[in-house]
Amino acid sequence: MSYPRTLEVLARLHVDPRFREAWRHDARAALAPLDLTPLEAQALQRVEPVVVERAGRMMDFHRTERVREQLPWVDEAKRPELAPLRARFLQDVPPEVLNREEAIAYCHFLEAGEHAQRLPAYVPQLARCERLRLSLAWGLVPLPASGPRVESFDYPVLTLLAALDAPGWPPVAPKPTRVEYLKVPNLPAVMLRELPSP
Repeated sequence: MSYPRTLEVLARLHVDPRFREAWRHDARAALAPLDLTPLEAQALQRVEPVVVERAGRMMDFHRTERVREQLPWVDEAKRPELAPLRARFLQDVPPEVLNREEAIAYCHFLEAGEHAQRLPAYVPQLARCERLRLSLAWGLVPLPASGPRVESFDYPVLTLLAALDAPGWPPVAPKPTRVEYLKVPNLPAVMLRELPSP
């Protein structure tokens, strides 16, 4: 097996939970679609399962911490309902290179809302608010030619983000809210403030 191909398959075992589970259950069947030579497949079937499992758990933990670094409210100790969502995210979304991109990918995942039936209705709105914050701070989304960017939400997202320092999900009624995103010059940061109702 060529060295790059070996690394590619081993890396997939580490970063892809579904592939890892399929390999653990039946390595021969999991490797069959990869067009490996018989010797290559046999070598990969002999990899110690405990090593693959340990490396996979470390990768999953690392990805989870990268998201929490950017989105502190995504804390399963305070909100255990997020655990199944995290597992689904790790399975369905390939890892990103940078922490901010991993967090943005998680926000997109939450915004889709299809996996979040057991979470409050405002969670996709929080995710959109946070995705914009990160994207604007790092110049991944364009700002208006002059002045700040203003976004409308169905919930008071800034009040909610502040309340999420405490455990649980605060009960909040919908309230049309406008948020101003103002870029901090020369820094990867934006300042957010709620604007008065028009």
